[in-house]
Amino acid sequence: CLTGFTARYRPMDSNRIRTALGFAMRAGKCISGDFICEKAVKSGMALAVAVDEGASEATRERYTGMCQRAGIPCVFIEDLGRAIGKDNRMIAAVTEAGFARMITEAMEASK
Repeated sequence: CLTGFTARYRPMDSNRIRTALGFAMRAGKCISGDFICEKAVKSGMALAVAVDEGASEATRERYTGMCQRAGIPCVFIEDLGRAIGKDNRMIAAVTEAGFARMITEAMEASK
């Protein structure tokens, strides 16, 4: 299950995470944008969240708290927009369990 994961502000090797996000986006199982991702986290539709490292401190703190309350992983990666094929996006949420598992496994491998 995906509960018990917390966000980290330290940079990590994000190649596997970026790959998983790209696959999820191509499969139609990833949404992006602040408003829709916040709605997905609060409704329980999001199973993992990725935040660009360049996002504001307030945005990072808001998503960290939301994800902790929802019990889903939140990861910070560099250049998120390029990973999902949509430049200038700062937030993405994965809505399918297989892709969320790929992200959590990549998080665990980078520890």
